[in-house]
Amino acid sequence: MDTKRLNLSDSDLRQIVNDHFTTCDSADQAYRIVQTALEPFSPCPEGFLADHYALKVTIERNGQTELLSFFVKCLPTENPVLRSYLEEIGSFRKESSVLQRIVGSIQRHCPWRTVAPRVHLAVEEQLLVMNNLKSDGYSVVKREGGLLEVVFVQQALETLANLHACSFVLEQKQGKRLPELFPAVLNENAWVQTSTSTRVKDVANVIKLYTELVKICDHWHGPRKQTILERLAPLIRKIYTYVEPSHEFRNCLNHGDLWCNNIMFKCDDHGQPIGCALVDYQLSRYVPPAYDINLLLYLTTSRQLRDENLSALLDHYYKCFVDTLERNQVNASEIYPRETFIRCCEHYRLAGLIHSTIISGEVTLPSKFLEEIFGDLQSTASFMPDTKVWICVKAFQADERYRKHLIELLDELFAYV
Repeated sequence: MDTKRLNLSDSDLRQIVNDHFTTCDSADQAYRIVQTALEPFSPCPEGFLADHYALKVTIERNGQTELLSFFVKCLPTENPVLRSYLEEIGSFRKESSVLQRIVGSIQRHCPWRTVAPRVHLAVEEQLLVMNNLKSDGYSVVKREGGLLEVVFVQQALETLANLHACSFVLEQKQGKRLPELFPAVLNENAWVQTSTSTRVKDVANVIKLYTELVKICDHWHGPRKQTILERLAPLIRKIYTYVEPSHEFRNCLNHGDLWCNNIMFKCDDHGQPIGCALVDYQLSRYVPPAYDINLLLYLTTSRQLRDENLSALLDHYYKCFVDTLERNQVNASEIYPRETFIRCCEHYRLAGLIHSTIISGEVTLPSKFLEEIFGDLQSTASFMPDTKVWICVKAFQADERYRKHLIELLDELFAYV
């Protein structure tokens, strides 16, 4: 595939390579770009909101050739409806700003852990070139339904603890909150109520999806089913009250989209995780840490795992959180005393449950139904267009694992009706 597809100039390529060498402490060495190539990043789509490529750059330096690999994320070239949708929600603008301006500043306070990829080049809010985390030994851990074992969840919580804690460190050192330091960067772009927003229609379609699933499923009966149908819509729409910055608890940078494909792990020779990095910061927000924590837990663990390990997992997060603050000479008891942290986690439990329920219909779809979605331009035209609703309904009827997982989530959610 020709790299001209990305419209990268010679100076763009040199900037990418130069920035790569800056991170490798070898920027002073001369090199010559021999050739470039562009390949699909993987045989299957890596996500719903962009096209993904591997940019291969062959260079020559010190008389030897080297192959450098970079990750490219760009607006879709063959789906103008999806492209228009992504431009509407500003996903590339947000991710570029969050990674370059906020996460870049945060990362300096936790050099011992990679929390996100580094942006080497951003072009006109439509293309990002980043370091290829796969080349650094990271990969997405594929599990049935995207559900992870405890050791992987612990690693993900450690990365969240570093991200959140260093967000507070940055604010402490600068004497300002993130919205002041980076105006408009963290404005909500996922769950918005603007009348003209496609996302309003998406949420309406999510409500339609779960209404249909409750109707056709004999797991709920009689008056209970009727009560659920009456209260489902206002319960789902409570998400809007949770995505605004809190006036009760202190806020920080949240990743905001913690399903399994956005979490990459580095493992040892025995397959045990020793590191974790988060990708796709295009829906980040400024809310308390507990939003991310609950979102992660509901998207990547079973109810049984949560019931058996929740207390220990929260303890693990808080220990890492305190350690990160103390390594930066910040007093954790002043930022988030343990009792406040636990209260915050309980308050945002429903937020994580609603958010995970909203997106689980899509992100946990069995592969054959995902193929149907990616094969239809209208199905990928936004988060939950009408066509995708009926694909999810069809999957619910046909696939036992998918049906069981959604019923488990809904049972927890309906405890609030």
